[in-house]
Amino acid sequence: MNKPDEEPKTSIIIPVKNVENTIEELLESIFNADYPKEKIEVIIVDGRSTDKTVQKALKYPVKIFYEDGLGPNNARKIGVEKATGDILIFTDGDCRVPKNWIRKIVEEIKDSEVGCVGGSVFTDPALEKNLLAKYADLSVMRIMPLVKEREKVDRIRVFHHLAFCNMAIKREVIEEIGGLDENMKTFEDVDTVVSICEHGYKVLRTPKIYVWHKHRHRVKEILKQTYNYGKGGPKFRRKHPKSIIAKFYRRGLAAFTLYMAILAMGILVGLVERTATPIIILISPMAIGLVLGFIYYLFKLKSLMAAVLYPILDMLRIFAFCIGDLSEQLRKKI
Repeated sequence: MNKPDEEPKTSIIIPVKNVENTIEELLESIFNADYPKEKIEVIIVDGRSTDKTVQKALKYPVKIFYEDGLGPNNARKIGVEKATGDILIFTDGDCRVPKNWIRKIVEEIKDSEVGCVGGSVFTDPALEKNLLAKYADLSVMRIMPLVKEREKVDRIRVFHHLAFCNMAIKREVIEEIGGLDENMKTFEDVDTVVSICEHGYKVLRTPKIYVWHKHRHRVKEILKQTYNYGKGGPKFRRKHPKSIIAKFYRRGLAAFTLYMAILAMGILVGLVERTATPIIILISPMAIGLVLGFIYYLFKLKSLMAAVLYPILDMLRIFAFCIGDLSEQLRKKI
């Protein structure tokens, strides 16, 4: 193990807003890390919280800055500008980190061809029995990264990115990509790791680096989150038109739009002809999808309730994401 004076300085950047119920748990876990305390700089950038987030954070040796509600990536950008560490580590105010988190990040990011490291984001143990919270870990459509094996990649695949609540970037790399894009309200983590790869660096995903996160556990919250992710899609595709992810979503949106147009025509014909036949035919793909989803989750999870709920939630999230994306495209044209 390196001596404390040989360890690189780390800056942990945390965008927050109204997280008074979770911020202390996060900070306790960070300051209990098995890493030299003098090598840890914790920067909190508050989006003008209206609760006691800042007061609670000030119980710890942290630096507090503010941003005017322009979003988490604007807060992270401010944090990067204020940071003095060689390694910039990011997490969120509703997370908790294991004791070896910082040390594992430092060990893995030393690789000269790696610009960014990160790993899994698990459901917080407090929500372990909540079926909707666990959905984020178990869904075939990933909400948060789940890394089962170590991989060093130069192209980011769909559902194989990293999340900003568990990511670290070398200072020189973040400077080389031009910093963080404060205009990316969502999709910002995908935007960042794709940018890092486009500049010739590799992204390391490893199961050794993980955090616990208080996943959303209400249907309305999950769908709102997915809708907002969708709104970030158009800007991402304009910035990275040749990326695998941009191509995937471009094709998916085209298929979704075509299907919805045909479905609308089928409903219209059914109403005019006073027959349900075209509607039944056109909704059959959705019905087949739900049945296949039921079978998949039942065999995978051995839970009847999850097998019923998760396929419906998957389908609703597809709709929410696509509607978010299309609404943003429409907004830009108006």
